[in-house]
Amino acid sequence: MRIVDHKYQGAVMAPSPNFTNRVITPRFIVMHYTAGWEVGSALRTFANANSDVSAQFTIDVDGTIYQHVDCNIRAWHAGPSSYAGFKDLNSHSIGIEFVNPGFLRKVGENLYQDAHGTRVSGDTVGPMVAAPSRRAGSGTFYWPAYTKEQIEAGEAVTRALIEAYGIVDIVSHEEIDTRGWKTDPGPAFPMSRFKALLPTQASSVVTFVVNADVLNVRAGPASSHPVKRTLSRGARVFQHARRGAWVQIGNDEWVNSAFLRAA
Repeated sequence: MRIVDHKYQGAVMAPSPNFTNRVITPRFIVMHYTAGWEVGSALRTFANANSDVSAQFTIDVDGTIYQHVDCNIRAWHAGPSSYAGFKDLNSHSIGIEFVNPGFLRKVGENLYQDAHGTRVSGDTVGPMVAAPSRRAGSGTFYWPAYTKEQIEAGEAVTRALIEAYGIVDIVSHEEIDTRGWKTDPGPAFPMSRFKALLPTQASSVVTFVVNADVLNVRAGPASSHPVKRTLSRGARVFQHARRGAWVQIGNDEWVNSAFLRAA
């Protein structure tokens, strides 16, 4: 299947009213879980104008793919976010939601509770990954596995998006979230399988790490241009272009390479 007119040909269309009427150039794919047990809840949420959330895609446990927003339109899935020198990942990415409840706590013999207080037996949940999460809290959490059908459908969509838009990276909601509490898609998600879909030229994109306590991001490739924002030590940035000692890291955003080191 391919992307045609910014729609995935194999998707069931389930339009959401929650989007910004602005054309974007997607550079990233952000992976999420729905934090719910069944697809109907996600579809109702995205169809509700008062929910203020959406994503381009939702993938059900049986592999059915739903599309809510065109791939070149800004959906509302990433929230406050930052990655590789980009802020507001909604304006630079496509969001894919996988139906999955997220982390569970063990509350009894073969009994687990989700973040909403719903209790289920381990027999109902099926395979899980036991792993800690600083963001979720202390102790061990249990992360339900994604289904084979979901992963294969997700890979098909991802391949189509890479081909259509030249995606340069695939990231989790957790790693881009600047609020410090998002955990999706969690340790049960096979992120390495999706990263492996990126072509060689995407994986070889030049990446730098900020090597100064504070680095000014300027509107042009010279110190005479105004400062648009600042970056902190350790922030990762992608090189879009280079002009002498100056590296372009975003739209009209330039930094001095003297304060960067290769990632």
